[in-house]
This record gives sequence, C-alpha cells and structure tokens, in this order.
Amino acid sequence: MFGFKKKEKKPLWIMGKDVMEIIRSDYEADMSFALVEFHYQGGVYLLGSCVVPPDAEERKENISFVFQDQTYQNFEEFEAKACINGIKISELKDPVEIVRAGIIGNDTLLKTPWGDTRLSEKALK
Repeated sequence: MFGFKKKEKKPLWIMGKDVMEIIRSDYEADMSFALVEFHYQGGVYLLGSCVVPPDAEERKENISFVFQDQTYQNFEEFEAKACINGIKISELKDPVEIVRAGIIGNDTLLKTPWGDTRLSEKALK
C-alpha cells in the first residue's frame, strides 16, 4: 500500500581543486574539514583534515591533513604530496566521485547527504 524507499544518493562529481580549496579555506579560518572518501580512476582515496588529538581546540596548530594513510602538519606539504599517479589532487584533469563526506571516526556525521553543503554547491552538473 505505502512504500517507503531508502533515498538513494546520486553520485557527486567534483574537481579535486575545489575540494582542496575548501580544505584550505577551512584551515585559514582555524577549522578542520573532516574527511572525504572518493573514487578516482578505479581507486578509493581518503582525504581531508582533522584536529589532533580529537579533543583539542580547533585551531591551526592542532589541525593535521590526511591523504590515504599519510598525515601532514602544514597545508603546503599536504597539497604537494597528496598525489595520484604523481599528479597533485588540485591538478587532476578529471573529476573525483565523492562517496562519503564528513567522516569522523569512520562514521559520516554531517547531516546533508554529502556532508558539507559546499561540496554539493561545487558539484559538476
């Protein structure tokens, strides 16, 4: 009689440079971005920033950047070393597909389907 379907997420395609711009903007405002999991050319990647230790005050000195299993203490090093096949995330020619966003402790905690709404605002139509 009545059917309630689980709302299916549509793919979110965004350019890597846009994701990096959001992470940089948050860092400059003394905020961490959390993490995103994305697909690119058949690979699965984890990227973002977080406060270390988790209970520390959110400010630049406590923000670390993450790409895969590597952690970086400053944005410039992160941006330079976050590469796929030798190409910086911010210079990828093809868009990335965001799978999960706002990941903290392996859970997606933000309320919108893609976590931060700035990701969906920059999504390719």
